[in-house]
Amino acid sequence: MKYIFKNIILLVLTTTISISVLGQTKKSDLKILYVGTNPDKPLSERELKYSANPDRKIELQKKRAADFDQFLKQYFNSVTTVYGDDYKETMSANYDVTIIDTYLKHYAGGYEKDSTGQITGYKTRKYLTENFNHATIMIGEPSAFIGQGRQLKIDHLCLCLDAHAHSMKLEHAIFNQPYKVAVTYEDRKTPDNYKARYGGRDLGDTMPMWRIQTEGYQDGKGFPIGLVSTGYGFDNGIDAEWISSGACAKGVEATAIGRHANFFHWGFAAAPEYMTNSAKLTFINAIHYIAPFKGAKQITRKIKGIQLREYLREQQWTVSDKGSEAWLHYLNKDTLQQRITKEKLKKKKDSGKTLNDLEKMQLQSPIRKETREWTIRHEPDSLKQIFKNNWANYENYYKENMPYFYGVKDEWYKVAVDNDAKTLGIPNYKIELLDTAVRMLLKGDRVEIAKRILTKYTQESFESAKDWAKWLKNNRSRLYFSEGDGYKFIMLPN
Repeated sequence: MKYIFKNIILLVLTTTISISVLGQTKKSDLKILYVGTNPDKPLSERELKYSANPDRKIELQKKRAADFDQFLKQYFNSVTTVYGDDYKETMSANYDVTIIDTYLKHYAGGYEKDSTGQITGYKTRKYLTENFNHATIMIGEPSAFIGQGRQLKIDHLCLCLDAHAHSMKLEHAIFNQPYKVAVTYEDRKTPDNYKARYGGRDLGDTMPMWRIQTEGYQDGKGFPIGLVSTGYGFDNGIDAEWISSGACAKGVEATAIGRHANFFHWGFAAAPEYMTNSAKLTFINAIHYIAPFKGAKQITRKIKGIQLREYLREQQWTVSDKGSEAWLHYLNKDTLQQRITKEKLKKKKDSGKTLNDLEKMQLQSPIRKETREWTIRHEPDSLKQIFKNNWANYENYYKENMPYFYGVKDEWYKVAVDNDAKTLGIPNYKIELLDTAVRMLLKGDRVEIAKRILTKYTQESFESAKDWAKWLKNNRSRLYFSEGDGYKFIMLPN
């Protein structure tokens, strides 16, 4: 299914690019719009609440937009800088690439309140309309808010990305065009949370990483935190591609750099002043790479609240003997660190020093002490009542039903077993399931089961068996199973 990228790649290779000639940089004619934060804008309540060092954050903010402006003008002839409060999405039509490096104002969604002002619900905030199809790079946390509003695979998995990348796809264009990036590795301690998870179960004590930033938030000096999106199901070979992970608290496969449709996620939070030279070139390459995606249509979606199958595989690991042992070992180490942190904060408070809101939360948090029961905390009560503390039954439940799970519509992260597909013995992600259901309809064999399957896993609702057969015959080669779209076979463009 890589064919959709073919024309895009050709455009990337032929688009106007900057080249290095005898050490001199020939600037590109790509027109760049940089959307940054007004240096004089005060920190929001949220930023003040969660910032470990507000003074440092203000200091960095004051020079960030100017830093990016100066950096981009080294590589591009046309660079325009606007502040987020002044940006309107219609501006992007006049540019080849828009770089969003600030929180935008949402135009829809948010908390819903009754006549008394009480919060009654929440709808996902939207920042860019469905018509926005301009080539865009999104930096750090704002990337997730925009992504979730557009049902992109770029989501708010974790604001916990530090200074290093790893597991990069070095064959990708952003490491090779127009500049060849010399990626150098450091052997760094493997994050403990990686080895507790299924994806990192075989990792060693260290792993090779590439330094993106000269400073990270874990250095404890109040540096901005980067953001990773969910890695599970990100790369689909249709309109989304996973490019790199980074050191974070959410596993080895989390997405630090990736693309979905015309949107490019650069999760690292550093301004150019704090980027390594290799990271700077990669960022410039990313601008060239995303430019030809202007006008690209989003094909697949990630509906919020849909539980992906890879999460279920992770849960199968968690309830297994080996997985639970790895998790409890990690949590016990985390408990020790939590005690040390609380002791330091208590001493700081007792000495008369003021704690910020984040430190207050850490001091008030109870010390965790988990047991094997922790591993089944997400299991439905119906299973707990049947299996109780028979741990093997939980793992076997996942092994037996993995091919037949599906996301329950309008139920937050709830999955169920499709007994119809299970009865037929055909995984629900295989197109053979639709073939079998259509044949059943044509033969009058278990018609109700066939209808349930076809309406559950497609976006169609034909009445007659002949119409279903005609539709499947005409579109079979274009059907793609997408868990993010609600466990549906969606049709790819011609």
